[in-house]
Amino acid sequence: MAVKKAKRRSGRGMVIIESPAKASSLKSYLGDDYEIMASYGHIRDLYKKSLAVNIEDGFKPRFSIPMDKRKTVAALKKAAAKFDTIYLAGDPDREGEAICWHLSQILEGDGRTFRRLRFNAITRDTVIQALKHPDALDMQLVDAQLARRVMDRLVGYKITNWLGRVIGQGKTAGRVQTVVLRIIQEREDEVTAFIPVEYWLLTGLFRQDGIEFSATLSRIDGVRSDKPATAPHSEEDAAIVVHRAREHSEVWDASAPEAKIRSLQPPPPFITSTLQQTASNRLTISPARTMKLAQELYEGIDLGKSERQGLITYMRTDSVRISADGLKECRDYLTSRFGDDALHPKPRRYRSGKGSQDAHEAIRPVSISMTPEKAKAHLTGPQATLYRLIWNRFAATQMKDCRVEKTTVTVSCAGLEFKCSGERIVEKGWSVLDPSSLKTEQPLPDLHKGKLELLNLDSEQKFTAPPPRFTEARLVTEMKKRGIGRPSTFVSTIKTLHSRKYVEKDGRVLRPTELGTTVVRLLVRMFPHMFEMDFTAKMEDLLDSIAGGSATYEEVLQLLNGPLESSLEAANRNLDEVKGELQESTEEKCPECGSPLLVRWGKFGKFLACTSFPRCKYSRPLDEDKAQAFSGRSCPDCGSDLLIRTGRFGRYLSCSRTGCKHTEPVPTGVKCPEENCGGELVEKRTRKGRTFFSCSSYPDCDFALWNTPVNTICPRCGYPLLEKRKKGTFCPRCRKKISD
Repeated sequence: MAVKKAKRRSGRGMVIIESPAKASSLKSYLGDDYEIMASYGHIRDLYKKSLAVNIEDGFKPRFSIPMDKRKTVAALKKAAAKFDTIYLAGDPDREGEAICWHLSQILEGDGRTFRRLRFNAITRDTVIQALKHPDALDMQLVDAQLARRVMDRLVGYKITNWLGRVIGQGKTAGRVQTVVLRIIQEREDEVTAFIPVEYWLLTGLFRQDGIEFSATLSRIDGVRSDKPATAPHSEEDAAIVVHRAREHSEVWDASAPEAKIRSLQPPPPFITSTLQQTASNRLTISPARTMKLAQELYEGIDLGKSERQGLITYMRTDSVRISADGLKECRDYLTSRFGDDALHPKPRRYRSGKGSQDAHEAIRPVSISMTPEKAKAHLTGPQATLYRLIWNRFAATQMKDCRVEKTTVTVSCAGLEFKCSGERIVEKGWSVLDPSSLKTEQPLPDLHKGKLELLNLDSEQKFTAPPPRFTEARLVTEMKKRGIGRPSTFVSTIKTLHSRKYVEKDGRVLRPTELGTTVVRLLVRMFPHMFEMDFTAKMEDLLDSIAGGSATYEEVLQLLNGPLESSLEAANRNLDEVKGELQESTEEKCPECGSPLLVRWGKFGKFLACTSFPRCKYSRPLDEDKAQAFSGRSCPDCGSDLLIRTGRFGRYLSCSRTGCKHTEPVPTGVKCPEENCGGELVEKRTRKGRTFFSCSSYPDCDFALWNTPVNTICPRCGYPLLEKRKKGTFCPRCRKKISD
């Protein structure tokens, strides 16, 4: 029976874009002239149940359509049968180009032609212009993405299989993932090995002509003393300096104020990593949330004019380049709003760092005339906040430098020098638009050269601090700095580390778990070449060289596969030895056969296993032993001991008697501070996994704290408890710091 072909539509085309939100935006521009459909991202991937890469045949990949994409592919095929021309409008990067190529492979046939549409912003003008000038697929860019995917499969599949034989199934390795875990682990090792050094800072309170001000000790007998290495190193040393200063409390001299003016240029427009870092620091938004909001602003917002409009340019970029049109529009707008005097004399351009692809311009507003005030009515609160951040940063780039005057006064006597400084803004320049980017000191009072008196001298004990652990945003910046990963993979790599339970969040900082530490140390030792920082960065550069045409797909994969195969061969030879190293002996005997028990790694973590395996198959989870910590409380239902356990949603108390189902939150031992309550603060978790402390009498009492409560009365205001924060112990009522 002959199959009836779908009737072709003449003079029209079909446009396929990645997301339904972008499809809605294009539909509002093109109306019924084009069939517009979404692919919902990738529609093909490497076959999952095997390596799916034929190394002998030039690393030829084998693809399949995932189950969750088959309905989408069927709908695309049915719609495509009606058209001679299909326009592929994936994102303007490697991933987008590869998605377009996969679509062309799946939908090809019957003389159908495929044209590539590229636009860096989703607006009516950019979409119409792209349709007027369609292009061909960039196969070099496609090859670069395919090489990255095959690289990741070769490393992930082969090393993950080896890791599963050593530690247990479910543990994965990755070309970028493992290197990022190594960065986190090495920082943790630095923090752990750090030995703090004591030093003391001395601050004097002085008075001149009735004006009181503070100054910090800077030199003792001409030697600098305001740095940890040269400051007094003990309370006794500090006391000697204090005594020496107080002996001359009324004969101090102030130098003439010394003023210097410096010009501060505005920071460059955002790229992916700097947007994530700045949003984290200023707005306390995680990198993943930042990228989600930026994606929404890029894909299009309903502005109430029967069409959607993209508000920012493409948000996955490592280039600070500004297009000529964007530069001109920005300068014209600023001239009309602030006048010629507010503008920098020449258009300010920025140079991208080494290793940047420079395929897209910086993240900026599509139209500078769409101010944050105009856009606010159409945006959610978080969208509006992020858009304002992007708009302010971009507009500030073309304004005059900010000029700041810094004034310094030196107070001296008996070989001791104290310094104080302050700043004032002489000319606001770009800081009018982006004041939060400007960090300045408080201005000094009106001081002059002459005599003054010392009123008081305080000494404060300090300790040198270890390098800070990485927050997610700071880790993204480190990845960008080292050339590991690309803007499109920063967030997904960190997400993978969380999902594999290799890292965990402690507040906002990342710490490796015991599993993460074990895995990364093992992999770095057994596969030293594969997980070197320089090697991984070199692989990223080679992917760029494929896109640029200076290297081929097969050449780059050969460079990766050589070290991989040699490392795997050595690792397989040492497999039994490595497995033995990971086992820990115990003094406990097997309850079934009396043989010694060993601590081993398995799919679900560490467990105790009998050394007589496989003759005796006794085992039990090690976490079960760790969880059974006596809480010091009894079960209210049956009177048995309550144990502290750790489950999927954090710590909790449960009854030790088999069959009793009683559970309750972990108590803190701190009474609720609310009057006439009588409840106790207990440990709980939000749905997103953040720990907090609330009253056991909830919902009758809704008192809660984010920080750990301390059962100590505030010595300042008498509040019945304190709270432990990152920078010390504070009172929740008077907000004063009580101790470090």
